[in-house]
Amino acid sequence: MPGRPVTSRDIVFAVCAAVLVAVLVYKLRHLRARWGDPRLWALCTVLFLLVVIMWFSAPASQSWAGRVTGIPNFAVLLNLCFSSAVAAAYLTLALLWRYPTERAWPPIRWILTAYALTLAAMVVLFGLSSVPEERPFDFPVYYATQPTVAAFVGIWLVSLLVGGTILAYWCFSWARAEDSNLPWLRCGLRLYGTVPLIGNAYALLQLAAVCANWFGVHALNPLARWLTLPAGIAVGALLAAALVVPVWGPRWPAVRLWARRWRVLPALWSLHRALRPVAPEVVFVAPGKRLNPHHRVRRMMMELSDWRWMLAPLFDPAVAAAAQRAGRQAGLTEHQISTVIEAAQLKAAARAWGDGARASDTAAERHSSCEEAPRDGAGVDELTWWLHLARAFRSPMVETALAEQRTTRQSRGNRALPEL
Repeated sequence: MPGRPVTSRDIVFAVCAAVLVAVLVYKLRHLRARWGDPRLWALCTVLFLLVVIMWFSAPASQSWAGRVTGIPNFAVLLNLCFSSAVAAAYLTLALLWRYPTERAWPPIRWILTAYALTLAAMVVLFGLSSVPEERPFDFPVYYATQPTVAAFVGIWLVSLLVGGTILAYWCFSWARAEDSNLPWLRCGLRLYGTVPLIGNAYALLQLAAVCANWFGVHALNPLARWLTLPAGIAVGALLAAALVVPVWGPRWPAVRLWARRWRVLPALWSLHRALRPVAPEVVFVAPGKRLNPHHRVRRMMMELSDWRWMLAPLFDPAVAAAAQRAGRQAGLTEHQISTVIEAAQLKAAARAWGDGARASDTAAERHSSCEEAPRDGAGVDELTWWLHLARAFRSPMVETALAEQRTTRQSRGNRALPEL
């Protein structure tokens, strides 16, 4: 904001506000489809109030609000009133989540009435107070000895404590009572109940600091000033987690599989690129699926299987024997040796294919009844087997086996030449 340098607090609170805005926009999309859902209205209200609080918690925003309105510490009034309103919105949302609307509405009316009176009292007390100096960091403790400000801050803190205590009790009780088959919902309730506990800890410290100032003790003032930033960050992060975990928690296995597929793609890519010249026309990516790792991995395995089937008639028993000797000399297990043999066969056949070699009809018929791709005997799935094969394909051991096979072939050819 003009007229005041941007601090780290401004940046942190702006980032927190941006995260909450993203969550709010995401929920507003659902609200358009479910306009009459009171739960979504309550949730969007909570998010909106938190966005305003985070934005006006930044010192630069507080100074700007004071300049624009001409009312010193006007942003403090907004923040404290909205904090109290968030407590009411929290309780409303919790009741709507737990009970049908008809059953939840009577206690909600009492909650809204009580907090409306609280907000009115806070506005009146602020208007009666003399707070000419902008105090974005320490307003409660700086003006603590002024009776109207002390009452104003006290009402705010008590409203937070009462609402936070009730909400935390509800959430943790409901989490214990929930079906054990819904672990993510129970986790979300615990996270949601932790948010008001952090708010209560912050409110208790502020209340203790205000009371201490009445007796001339200022030891808690620095801590009360410093705690605002971490408390705001913790509340925003935990609330976002509480809203996301019940929805995305059950999808976590699918997310992990999606991430694992992306890690698999580079591992298969080298083998896929090496065999692609055998029949590049079989490579296919469905429209709109280029960034879908499940589709890409599945297509890669299908294409690798096709190329392996085309190259199988060119497999050379001498290459297999050389790869087997190299594997045994390296101390590999039988399962690893079989993978090295397959990799060496594929690499030799791919090079022969590139040199123009093609299988005879007799060889093709002999291999047409072979298995698609032999496994390593460890009971692994097809993807794991291809990953092992791709790793072996790049192994120096395969090159050693191919070099040995070439040397053996050349020496046999030299012995077959007639002496001059």
